[in-house]
Amino acid sequence: MATFAYEAIREPGQPVKGEIEAEDVHSAAAALLQRGYHVLTIEDADAASAHRRRPRLGLLGGLKHRELVRLTRDTANLLKAGLPLSQALVTLAGRSTNPGWRSVLGGIRARLEDGQTFSQSLSAYPEVYDAMYVNLVRAGEESGKLVEVLMRLAEVGEKREDIRARVKMAMVYPAVMLTLGAVTVFVMLSFVVPMFVGVFRETGQVLPLPTRILIGVSGFFKAWWWAILLGLPAPIYGLMQYAKSERGKHVLGAMILRLALLGELVRKTEVAGFSQTLGTLLGSGLPIVNALSITASTLKNPGYGDAVRAMGLAVRDGGLLSEALAKQALFPEMVSSIVSVGEQSGDLPGSLEQLAEENERDVDRHVKVVMTLLEPLMIIMLGLIVAFIVLAVLLPIFNIGDTIQV
Repeated sequence: MATFAYEAIREPGQPVKGEIEAEDVHSAAAALLQRGYHVLTIEDADAASAHRRRPRLGLLGGLKHRELVRLTRDTANLLKAGLPLSQALVTLAGRSTNPGWRSVLGGIRARLEDGQTFSQSLSAYPEVYDAMYVNLVRAGEESGKLVEVLMRLAEVGEKREDIRARVKMAMVYPAVMLTLGAVTVFVMLSFVVPMFVGVFRETGQVLPLPTRILIGVSGFFKAWWWAILLGLPAPIYGLMQYAKSERGKHVLGAMILRLALLGELVRKTEVAGFSQTLGTLLGSGLPIVNALSITASTLKNPGYGDAVRAMGLAVRDGGLLSEALAKQALFPEMVSSIVSVGEQSGDLPGSLEQLAEENERDVDRHVKVVMTLLEPLMIIMLGLIVAFIVLAVLLPIFNIGDTIQV
């Protein structure tokens, strides 16, 4: 008997993790199915304990999502050309210049040769292949349409990359402007303005209020600029750690949704992701309750994840998806209306795909609006700060001229 670690879903909500003893991985999966679990991932417990040392998908892990999308499409093309799956993985590993991907592809091939299915092999790398990916591959294996499923996964991944690129484009510009503006103001207050303070004091005149305010702020920066630079990483690190906690994710997620421009962009992005993911899962034959649970885990904003889990509970109890959607304030009324049409016509995946395409177009339009509005707003804000500094420096100079004339 061996011990296997698993992640599974028994009802809509967070996936549950545990361990089970069985002769092999197939017996373990069968035992979990008999208990009413929908298995997401299952593997040897010793291998599970080593996950933290494996390459992860993300910027710091060395494995990027766009590379996963490309590998998925390449795998589908090689299989379509008639190559066996094991040989296709060897070919892809040979092409890859990333040692992390070579390790992952080699591990998947080794598991295939040990008798595991492709989906079981992928489930050994949950940091790279999420529940949606694994379940769609499993559905493709069972239906004999693995190539079509991989092509579909590549298309969904490419659309996600497009949406991410648009959102990043809307956020990078203001971030760069704020950073440059903050550095400029910091240098002026710490090193430039203090050069004028001695001149102002030598005149003996009563300094205007803006100048006194500027001198006070400048004095603080001049005296404590080193402490500011040394202490700045601490709150940034604390905020990052707080953002990783469950409470932090919910609090910050709710705050973002309340922002005027960024909040609306996040809403449209999450609705597009919800529609695309759920439509893809339903179109591949997954039960709607399981599809909703998996979809909830793919959404970035915790508020939307909680809303989709609540929908899963309502649908499990016999309600319609459109009715559950109508009760969720985060989703526009149009979403429930389109889903209702899909339920009545019997083509819910098609309606969700249409909804996803419409929201993707909305994201594109909203990004353009955000970029159009943010650029002048940032310029005006930074201009006002610089104008205040210049005015505070010039006012005493003008007063000196008036004193000399008198």
